[in-house]
Amino acid sequence: MGFNDQFHLIRRRELLRWAALAGVPALPGCWVGDSNAQSGPPKSGFSLGTNLSGMEWAQPGFRKGGSTLPNLHYTVPRKADITWLAQQGFKRNRLPVAWEMLQPVLFDAKPNDAARALVGQPGEFNAQYAQFITDVLDAHAAAGAKCIVDLHNYCRYRDFRYGPDGGVAGLKPGSTPRHWPYTEDPNGVQERIFSLAANATLTQAHFADFWRRAAQRWKDHPGLAGYGLMNEPHDLPRPGELEASEGGGEDLAIWPAYARAALDAIRKVDARTPVYVAGNEWSAATSLARSNPGFPLAGDNVVYEVHLYLDASSSGHAFDFDTEAKKGYSAGLSRRAINADTGVKRLEQAVEWARDKKARVALTEIGMPLDDPRWQEMFMRTMAYAASNGVEVYSWMGGGHWPVRNYPIHHVPGWHENRTLPPPVAGPMQQAAGIEHFALFDDGAGWAQQGQPVTITVYARGFLRQAITLEVASDGGKLGKARVTIPAGANGSDSYTFTPEPGRVHTLSYKAAGNLALPPARRVYAIADPVAYASRDLAEAAHAILARYGAAKWDMAQAYTDYVNGAPSRDGQPVRAVSDSGFGSSFGNALEMLHFANNDGATAKVNLPPVMRPVNGRAAIDLSPPETWGLWCKKSAPQAEVLPRPRNRVPYDVGDEQFALVVIRPADERAGGVAFQASRAEKGCLSELSLAEGKPQARWIDEGGGQAVLAAPEPLPAQKPAVLAFAASRGAQVLRVNGRAVAQGNSTLGQGVFNQLLLGWGFVDYYPRDSLRGQLHAAVTGRGRPSDAELAVLEKYLLSLAAERSA
Repeated sequence: MGFNDQFHLIRRRELLRWAALAGVPALPGCWVGDSNAQSGPPKSGFSLGTNLSGMEWAQPGFRKGGSTLPNLHYTVPRKADITWLAQQGFKRNRLPVAWEMLQPVLFDAKPNDAARALVGQPGEFNAQYAQFITDVLDAHAAAGAKCIVDLHNYCRYRDFRYGPDGGVAGLKPGSTPRHWPYTEDPNGVQERIFSLAANATLTQAHFADFWRRAAQRWKDHPGLAGYGLMNEPHDLPRPGELEASEGGGEDLAIWPAYARAALDAIRKVDARTPVYVAGNEWSAATSLARSNPGFPLAGDNVVYEVHLYLDASSSGHAFDFDTEAKKGYSAGLSRRAINADTGVKRLEQAVEWARDKKARVALTEIGMPLDDPRWQEMFMRTMAYAASNGVEVYSWMGGGHWPVRNYPIHHVPGWHENRTLPPPVAGPMQQAAGIEHFALFDDGAGWAQQGQPVTITVYARGFLRQAITLEVASDGGKLGKARVTIPAGANGSDSYTFTPEPGRVHTLSYKAAGNLALPPARRVYAIADPVAYASRDLAEAAHAILARYGAAKWDMAQAYTDYVNGAPSRDGQPVRAVSDSGFGSSFGNALEMLHFANNDGATAKVNLPPVMRPVNGRAAIDLSPPETWGLWCKKSAPQAEVLPRPRNRVPYDVGDEQFALVVIRPADERAGGVAFQASRAEKGCLSELSLAEGKPQARWIDEGGGQAVLAAPEPLPAQKPAVLAFAASRGAQVLRVNGRAVAQGNSTLGQGVFNQLLLGWGFVDYYPRDSLRGQLHAAVTGRGRPSDAELAVLEKYLLSLAAERSA
């Protein structure tokens, strides 16, 4: 099973657990109240942060196979991202880590010499994984922030099964020095779980040993915020048993006993650093008071962490508001549909318990689904309540691992209009803290039908203390209004209309008081025949065609060194961010191209970003060096009743009308690799342009394995610019090279949902495909089927971006 599916399985289990607790749905949904839930400044103790998810993602396949490469199967948070978060006010984060990866051999295990040579010494921390944690803490300290080390194991530990001779059946070394050892024998792995039974295989002594070693290693680190003892204890064995009790009946005394043992072990080493103690039943806020016998634990600086999400089952795996409201129940609140105060009511139960017990509480996981303003209202109320009660808040999920990118609840920065695009979740959190940070953008149609207006939306990502007004100017045409006002608050927006004059290309621009970074000037096209217009102005004609089809364009002349705190890339510098400079992006769906792998420290020489290498004065990225990855636009895919209509998604799927063009320079006549790909990260379906032994080809593969392959008969000449293009509609495909159709097909493809676009490489079935051996100047893609004449204009324009500049 793939890693994203493993994550979803964990959340589905949580969902089913909460459905059982909530009871049978009974009442219809309701919507009440207003958004002004907070009164007064935040109470002492309130702070903001996120979960830097990434280092725990190898856990599902750990020990069972070779799925243990950094940046591919797990990812360490980048220094740049941690710095940017701190600049935005998120200065107290949570780092999920995997117990098995940090301590691969339990202290009392007895592997023989051959096994020890591969898996490590009993009790010792893995040097590389421990250094990754230190690197993250160092980055926090440098940014003036702190981080909780969170053991993200659910009271379980996947171990090798050692035989009487200390060996592991089927044990193999990793295929490279960066891979971990694993076993090919399915009986060579065992799943340990906390239990109070006399013959428990994962004991309090194991847990205490781990935390004693962790405290000894990091207790004095200036970036350490606390020790997170265990993420989401759940479904532990029934009294006297050794197996998980999914379905009910778990011994609720197990977890408090283990928490006590770990707390005591830490305090013998470190008397002052906060210890974060989760609760039974998935750390649910509504379970803290009733499902944890022995809480609160004796001791100082103990913080009780709770989790809640806003959907009916509080699972964090459901994002369609109407579907959730129709369920008619709310986890922890019994027979009541979700409403504006659901998050507040869930958190309130933990806060009241903490107040009664004179304890502290932290909300270490919560998320805000992105595609419905009603979720934001619920989330803002919850944040306001947390602020007024001094509750620490950590959103789920930040971090730079690829499944995190544009997951329906996420806290990762993007890139739009050549600036960092803050995630929507940040604004309500900053509002609760009174931290003003925002960035202004706009999106809208660039193509106008004869006499018809287009709508442009201007929006602020983040939190505004006061409303701001922008003046809109045009060089002709008719504005619906000359000013737009972004209201005070989180993630505000305002829209206006513009009706162009027939046959014109118009420019819209903005002005505002103060030193604001405004959206760039915007073009609106009202050209009846862009193909004919090309003889007058090729670039404008090409952009008119892009606007007509709502197509995206990525021009390496607009490449930046990073998607946070980056600068325009110069010769020899890395390229990590390229904005859509066409018309594929829309409000809430920036079609950014990013490189977000971690190249800090121990991962500095792997999965490298492409490098800017201009040719004849024309910007291009070089994808030829070993270990180079290309650029990635990661989006969401629709899921019935979970996420049926995601706003942040790829503009087409494999069976839709679609087109793509790239202008490249092959490194040699036998160059290979992917130049452009639209695909599904977790499956094999794709549409792509690539080179095979120097010959251009286009491929389409649906989810059932059906495919169409078109190949050019001749290889491309080395070191010369070439434009590759495909266009597809149902039952008809064409591959074009330098403006000429070289292959055609008539395949009818089945279903294949995409959730990503890539430049200079590919990624399907959880693994990367070869990067292009050569350079890439620009790319275009969109939904629809342009005419051959329109494609010819686009091809000629893209080739001009690679042509030698005249003196």
